[in-house]
Amino acid sequence: MANRSLSYTSFFTILQLLWSCTLYANGCYTSIISFGDSLADTGNLKQLTSELNQPPLHLFLPPYGETFFHEPTGRCSNGRLIIDFIDCSHLIEHSLFLMGEIGGNDYNHALLAGKSIDEVGTYVPFVVETIISTINELVEMGAKTVLVPGNLPIGCSAAYLTLYNSFDSTKYDNLTGCLIQFNKFAEYHNKLLVTKLNQVQELHPDTNIIYADYYNAAMQFFRSPEKYGFENGALKACCGGGGTFNYNDLILCANPTSTVCSKPYTYANWDGLHLTEAAYKVISKSLLQGPYTVPQFNSLCPTSMLKEGDGLSSFM
Repeated sequence: MANRSLSYTSFFTILQLLWSCTLYANGCYTSIISFGDSLADTGNLKQLTSELNQPPLHLFLPPYGETFFHEPTGRCSNGRLIIDFIDCSHLIEHSLFLMGEIGGNDYNHALLAGKSIDEVGTYVPFVVETIISTINELVEMGAKTVLVPGNLPIGCSAAYLTLYNSFDSTKYDNLTGCLIQFNKFAEYHNKLLVTKLNQVQELHPDTNIIYADYYNAAMQFFRSPEKYGFENGALKACCGGGGTFNYNDLILCANPTSTVCSKPYTYANWDGLHLTEAAYKVISKSLLQGPYTVPQFNSLCPTSMLKEGDGLSSFM
């Protein structure tokens, strides 16, 4: 979800294979293979950029990574991502495939560049069909468990709240302060994705196709930030270039003139578009042990088999 003119979604769908260890060491799956964008990338884009001798993106510079790794790793957060809180080893049949989150970049790059939400809405069926096509290929290769995340509530991101700021109060959700129109857009993507996933499941009854509801898992802390320790709220970015939501598309996080909060764990938003490690941890726990997957993940992999750990992801 990096705010650049280049979209990486199709690139990552083909290239990115992330191996991650944490909750599932000695658990239900021997490995996790993750396809996705910056919500799942543990350093592949950083490595590729270096190999191609391209200038580093802002997200490869401090203060990214400061909380857990104490240096930038290529993760778009202050620390670990959702994938870092989930396991690992080998073999397709016994692996958990995390397919996404995919679609965010296709929509963000267009919307943040000023394209109308109606125009970008026409992209959704194509994005979803691409996801479904890849899932079908994985199933044909022997995948037995595929976890497919939906999109996050983009109307709650500091970037959208800044760039689409309005004096019209009817555009905002009274409870969360999020932009209604953009959250409905994310819901549209997710609804179409679920419909297509159900069709895949019907065709492949011996495969577990699991929908991961990132949207509503995240809405927990957007609705009640203090409950999850986000005493500085869920909308304002920890790291950014100032303003009401500490987001400035001309002064991104890691810019020498940007500022970074002293306690990232009290924020849900990291840099305007991405979340903090603390927020990702809430989402991962909600998926693995709560009701935010369909079917519920802990019905397929019992909670008793989960092993908490710090966990690190190795690069491809």
